[in-house]
Amino acid sequence: MKQLFRRAAPAAWMLASCAALSPAAAWADDSPFDPGGATTLDLGRYRTQFEFSAMTDEVHVGRFGVSFSEPVAEDVSFILHGGYLSLDVDGDPVTTPLGYSGRYLGLMGRYEGHRGDYLNFSTEVSYTWHDASGDGGANQRSELVWYETRFAAGPVVRLGRWRFMGGGYWRRLTGDETDGGTVERHLDFSQKASGGAYLGLAYYVEYNGSLALYATSGAERGVKLVFKREF
Repeated sequence: MKQLFRRAAPAAWMLASCAALSPAAAWADDSPFDPGGATTLDLGRYRTQFEFSAMTDEVHVGRFGVSFSEPVAEDVSFILHGGYLSLDVDGDPVTTPLGYSGRYLGLMGRYEGHRGDYLNFSTEVSYTWHDASGDGGANQRSELVWYETRFAAGPVVRLGRWRFMGGGYWRRLTGDETDGGTVERHLDFSQKASGGAYLGLAYYVEYNGSLALYATSGAERGVKLVFKREF
């Protein structure tokens, strides 16, 4: 009997170890929310205002992008994000008839505490380049290029598979518009407003995959849908 116990003990220990690493065990100790690498896919649309020296344009921006996150320290991640964007302009007789499309690319640093069972704090800072072009044929062409620095901070509440986020953000936006064709001009612009609030709700459909919805107000008014896979 003792010999049988000695032979069975290593197998039982290995089985217990595997069980501890299983998804069910992960849900038990909340380890899906621990910091780690991740890939996200996001789809969003928002309205903002570009302020020129003599006018203010209402701009509708759509974004479809991906991001890659990698931890660099405890609770701190480095993120590369980019993708495709579309843009429509209201209030400018030159650019309003044009449909813009382009791309964006940026870097982000993010901190999110993971020590509290329910309430934590997150903050992030990012810098993003945007480039969108509109072509109306031989008569008119236009390009908008802008750079955005952004800072956001707020609490994060975790309840089982749910995560609730909220807080405020500040941004600094500068850019230029270059038009060619019937009207040729070069204009500089900045943001009409520089701050606002955000609210988010995420649900973990499995231990390392989540679906989230974000809404923003203030300088950017819109919504964003985010699919996230952690690894």
